[in-house]
Amino acid sequence: MDETGARALLERLSTTEPPPSHVDIGLARQRGSTLLRRRRWAIAAAPLLAAATVAATVLGIGAITGTGGGPGIKQIPSARPVHHPFNPLAPYAAFGWLPKGVPHYVNSPYSTLAQLQLAVGSPANGNFELTVWARGTCNLDAAQVRADLRRQRHPLLDCEDAKIGWAANMSRRAPAVGGRPGFWFDGRMLAWEYARHAWATLYVSRRGTAIPAATIVKVAAHVRFAATAKPVVKFPFQLTGLPTSWRVISVAWRATVDGLLVSTSRELGSSTTVGRADGPVTGTIGDIAITPGKSKCPFFRGSSEGSSKRVSLGGVTAIVTHFTASGAPPYQGLCIPEVDGLRVSFLEYQEPGRTGFAFGGVTGVFTHHLRLLGPDPVNWTTQPIG
Repeated sequence: MDETGARALLERLSTTEPPPSHVDIGLARQRGSTLLRRRRWAIAAAPLLAAATVAATVLGIGAITGTGGGPGIKQIPSARPVHHPFNPLAPYAAFGWLPKGVPHYVNSPYSTLAQLQLAVGSPANGNFELTVWARGTCNLDAAQVRADLRRQRHPLLDCEDAKIGWAANMSRRAPAVGGRPGFWFDGRMLAWEYARHAWATLYVSRRGTAIPAATIVKVAAHVRFAATAKPVVKFPFQLTGLPTSWRVISVAWRATVDGLLVSTSRELGSSTTVGRADGPVTGTIGDIAITPGKSKCPFFRGSSEGSSKRVSLGGVTAIVTHFTASGAPPYQGLCIPEVDGLRVSFLEYQEPGRTGFAFGGVTGVFTHHLRLLGPDPVNWTTQPIG
């Protein structure tokens, strides 16, 4: 982000209270066994993995919303072809119009190759949680949904990526959303096919009076489907010496005066994961939670979850844990309460068919492949894989 863009964002900085947590319950219900195994580490290390979304000073939605979509985000019509897969570091979509009084804060609790989640609002004035799915991620197109509804059936729209599946029965037709077919589900939750074989959903809630259906449709109609030319999410670390086929495959971020900063999502256990874009969930470096601050590390003493030991890595004391529970292939975790102004934790999974760990395990990753950039976002990078 250049100086002019930063100043423009600062001018739009809201003075209202930070946003509450945003959870897509439908998505959370569908998490698979692999993610549940990862959450054991996240839950045990809750103080370490806590997201800064609520406590931080967060930008107005102008960062990735509004008629222009934000600095560096070029608008494209919704009817044009959808890019698949998405780039988790370059948000594909942005909110446009929102009702008066909705706090101007935005975060992404989950962004992957297949979907982008955006959350904005407050319980008093309305929460709006948008999920945009890449082309081909969902099982039906709008014509199939309409045909089933005419037959008095409630078709199941089923969308899925490598870590999260989501599904809901469409109940009835909704007004067109920006000229594209729309449908209601779960009462007044909205789904629409924003481009052929590409869907978006909008969950809404408000304390007290329900949000009118016309308002929900208007918010959806003003969603801007965009593509950034370059990654814009900034990281306090860089991984070097990894295979050239590896990339970031999931990330959570929050908008701040310093731009879009990587974070963790405590509710969904979401954090940065890197690996082969076309590969399995295993065989990756995952649950990377490297953020400014200091926190305690979990220590397991031969429990059913795993066993830990303290190791010295170049004068830094780290907790290394070997996880062997639940009949899953063993995996490793590394945690450091504080180093260079950052708290550090991440996992490493074995590649399928291999008994050992790549890169020398988690200690090898830290010693030879991890470059820390300090707590000041000015020094962070949009290229976390160098």
